[in-house]
Amino acid sequence: MTDLSSGPRQTSEAILTVTDLTQRVDLGRDTLTILQGVSLEIKRGESVAIVGRSGSGKTTLLGLLAGLDTPTEGEVVLEGKAISRLSEDERAALRARRVGFVFQSFQLLPALTALENVMLPLELADFPDPQARARELLGRVGLGDRLTHTPRQLSGGEQQRVAIARAFACEPVILFADEPTGNLDNQTGQEIQELLMALNREQGTTLVMVTHDETLAARCQRRLTIEAGHLEAAREETA
Repeated sequence: MTDLSSGPRQTSEAILTVTDLTQRVDLGRDTLTILQGVSLEIKRGESVAIVGRSGSGKTTLLGLLAGLDTPTEGEVVLEGKAISRLSEDERAALRARRVGFVFQSFQLLPALTALENVMLPLELADFPDPQARARELLGRVGLGDRLTHTPRQLSGGEQQRVAIARAFACEPVILFADEPTGNLDNQTGQEIQELLMALNREQGTTLVMVTHDETLAARCQRRLTIEAGHLEAAREETA
């Protein structure tokens, strides 16, 4: 991996702005409010942890921020574009160009090799020389000798490294991660933390992560606490 000593290219520019975000689910006779009146701003290059108890609305919030779902009320603006107003196809196109994802369950395609899993989004985006780019990224996450291995031939930590390489493949401006260390042992989780933070510094990619891992949350520049669907606190953390 290249020299990662320099800090993230963070500016005062907001890359993501959320205003009065509310999400409700119709249960027939009743309505369940999952999020209520959430407003926040995330700056370009920033690392942010979203924390809270199970069922507090963290993952729902992450899905709305990423444009995987649309809110009942409120607005999500990514790089000046109100993604909550876009059609499903328009949101999908925006995600393909500008957004990366890392999931707790890795979400790798089991029939594809590590190289093919990373190449896939590059091919879909018509990225020039997707194989060379995929090889470069897998080398940078320490898997240069595992290119032809399928997910079942890789450990959990190795699968998450492939998932991270895939997430960064198309050079997203923002990466969303849902419990990226949740299925890993402590040592492997620490290695994945180091990798995410290094890529944040190296590429200046904005990181927004839902996590129960206090160590990972403490390494982020800010912590957003969700409690019963409300944004309870937003304070600076020492990276």
